[in-house]
Amino acid sequence: MAPAFKRELLKNLLLGLRARTEACSFDAMGIHERKLSIKLSADVAMAAARGVAGGRARWPTAIMAAAAAASSGNPRTCKVARSRCKRVVRRCVDAKRMRRRGCCAAARSAAATTSSEVARRMVRRRTMALRKMIPGGDAAGDEAALLREAMDYVVHLRAQVDVLRRVSAAVQTSTVVLRYVHVLCSCCIV
Repeated sequence: MAPAFKRELLKNLLLGLRARTEACSFDAMGIHERKLSIKLSADVAMAAARGVAGGRARWPTAIMAAAAAASSGNPRTCKVARSRCKRVVRRCVDAKRMRRRGCCAAARSAAATTSSEVARRMVRRRTMALRKMIPGGDAAGDEAALLREAMDYVVHLRAQVDVLRRVSAAVQTSTVVLRYVHVLCSCCIV
């Protein structure tokens, strides 16, 4: 990934985190809220940096739209996170019920299906799963466009992870240095 993209991503990330800190102090947030806030800031920073770079990718627009919808209601993301968690739990319970009901029917129809039908169904399921994973993936017209979108998204996610690792290392290093300076200062005072 180009260094210019990483620089733009870092700049946008720091600006986003500063804006979130001004809106609601990190000290007032719980750990889960902090995590969501950092994740949202990182995703928006990545989408904004990708938008500056240009291209035909749909995922930056989808991320920005989702972030705008999430932040329009409440500056703190706690309620959004709770409703999202409830949806995930409901989906898991519903999936278990469907598996129990469909078990016998699937066994009966398995003998009647051909290998090409099974392969087609498997491809369709995986395509639907990929559409759900990629922001804006549902807008991709065909499988080729979806794969291009997924590859672009994954490349930029890798760059985001690299930038976040470097930020984390820098913060940890500065924290260690501050502790060392604090210990030195306390020794000098005594």
